[in-house]
Amino acid sequence: MKKVILSLILVAVLTVSVFAGGQKEGQTVPGQKEMEKETYAMVVFLKGSEFFNWCYAGMSDAARAIGPHVSVELQGPAEWDATLEARAIDSLVARRIDGILVTAGDAATMIPSINKATAAGVPVITFDSDSPESDRLAFAGTNNYAAGFEAGKAMAEWIGTGHVGVSTFPGPDHLKQRVDGFKDALEKYGNGIKVSIVNDEGDVVKAETQLTALLQANPDINGIFAAHGNPGPGAASAVRSLGMEGQVAIMGFDFGMPVIELIESGEIKGTVGQNPYLMGYMAMIMAYSANHPTDVPSTNAGFGHTPSNVDTGVAILDVEGVQMYKNPPKF
Repeated sequence: MKKVILSLILVAVLTVSVFAGGQKEGQTVPGQKEMEKETYAMVVFLKGSEFFNWCYAGMSDAARAIGPHVSVELQGPAEWDATLEARAIDSLVARRIDGILVTAGDAATMIPSINKATAAGVPVITFDSDSPESDRLAFAGTNNYAAGFEAGKAMAEWIGTGHVGVSTFPGPDHLKQRVDGFKDALEKYGNGIKVSIVNDEGDVVKAETQLTALLQANPDINGIFAAHGNPGPGAASAVRSLGMEGQVAIMGFDFGMPVIELIESGEIKGTVGQNPYLMGYMAMIMAYSANHPTDVPSTNAGFGHTPSNVDTGVAILDVEGVQMYKNPPKF
């Protein structure tokens, strides 16, 4: 049912974009003047990440589908830093960019810059990680609570009972939702599974250090959940260094090459696969639609029509499921 709803939303939004000027690439409506050039930007909190490259690939393809008058660019710091993300948004608004797609490295930190952008008439669509208290127009991405819940359900099926370590860090709204969903699923489907959480500060090396200490202090741990992409390899290293291979089931998140290789070697049992390409694609369509109001008033005063939320879905991927992601795009 969700797939049907998502398809209907995509058709509706694409229809709006077509009547706003885009048809097939290189075409315009008969008798219509050439479309004015428009530029949209994607702002990420970790430029160079394979995950965000998939997102940008989706955005780029959506822009090409809209028409040759639309160009896109990728902005963001090389290290996880929401403050630098916010500055990037401010700079784009000063340039009078036509629309911004942003993943919030920290929900609260992004609010002032997102609000300034929308107040200036620049549509802002969040993807991957939301800033729900901001004035962003819409969110395209994973229902992170549901993603965590699916991970917890799978972990409960893997181990039944025991003790699970969770590697995450405070700040990003999407990580909190994932951990909440994971714990709720363990409670529902597991048999008294205990949970211990460590702060990896978003770093793979620190994840390994924290998880090594956790395993040493709690030899009964038989499962580890990486709430984002970095802790999975760190968890595998920690288990390997302590000689606990085969004793601890590791659930990764996303499908960077280190995670894929560890799934293929059997050190990570599975990973939560999001759909970053669709996040970028849908967010671009939504930003374009928001930038082109129709005669029918929308719920976003001054902007065009967009759904408030598009769930791009997840799947628990095993060794076969990750094969399609072995050749990530590069930008």
